[in-house]
Amino acid sequence: MWRHRTSTQDRERGQAVWSEYIQFISVCIYMYIKMMGLLSGVRELHVSGWILVIWRLSAASIAGSQDVKLQVTPQVVSKCGENVTLTCTASSSRQLDIKLFSWNFKIKPVCQYGENRSDAEVVCESTADASHHNLTLTLMNVMPVNAGKYLCKLQSKVGAKYNSTVVAMQGCLEKNAINSINESHVGCWFTGVYPSSTIHWFCGDVNLTDSTSTKEEEDQHGRFSVSSNINVQKGNASLSYKCSLWMPSKGKYVSSRLLNIPRKIQSSGSTVRLQWICGVVWIIYFLVGKAEV
Repeated sequence: MWRHRTSTQDRERGQAVWSEYIQFISVCIYMYIKMMGLLSGVRELHVSGWILVIWRLSAASIAGSQDVKLQVTPQVVSKCGENVTLTCTASSSRQLDIKLFSWNFKIKPVCQYGENRSDAEVVCESTADASHHNLTLTLMNVMPVNAGKYLCKLQSKVGAKYNSTVVAMQGCLEKNAINSINESHVGCWFTGVYPSSTIHWFCGDVNLTDSTSTKEEEDQHGRFSVSSNINVQKGNASLSYKCSLWMPSKGKYVSSRLLNIPRKIQSSGSTVRLQWICGVVWIIYFLVGKAEV
């Protein structure tokens, strides 16, 4: 709340300084032209009239903007899949007579005052009482593509104002590790990951990450599918591996999976020989049993 008040006061001071600057430049131009003797009496009266107009417009603009207040929450932090509500409240001691009141994202308006609507992506609602006008934007099922600055803009008879809310995303993970295992390699991947992350591999206490690589693919929601493979010959004979998802923005592992690789009991040639021996033994047993009968 303190940050919001400070930024609003800074904007108002900036507007006042800009107005004074315009007035100062106007006076300087007028005095320069007069000193150069380039103005006749009629022209001098004409220029003086324009300078007076500039002063009055500037003063009216500053007075109006200072009389209008536009309140928002500076920042909202969300997890993937949550609904986020942004409210912009306009107030004034005078009748606003609103011409434009909207929430904008990436220059485009996403919610406008008086146009209540609801769909799968957003819910837009506007309410008013004697002194306040509220414009509420609810973002449904928020994803990383929805993160960023949302600008609330107001244009009214009293004055114009703007303020902004930043929607920030926490780390997201849709599914924990999915793996594929065979006798030559181990694969591990995570889906619905945000922000960008990497997979680290361990065999016991030995870090094998340098001998592997991580692949990322971004989906339409701004999340990532992160995958990595490791050749089992690069590990040790224990055939026990762990893949861990490292999220640099958090500075920690957010998920891990222990993978036990089945040992290769015997070669295919040994299996064929064993099956052949078993078949011969069964035939001999069958013949001996017949002879005894």
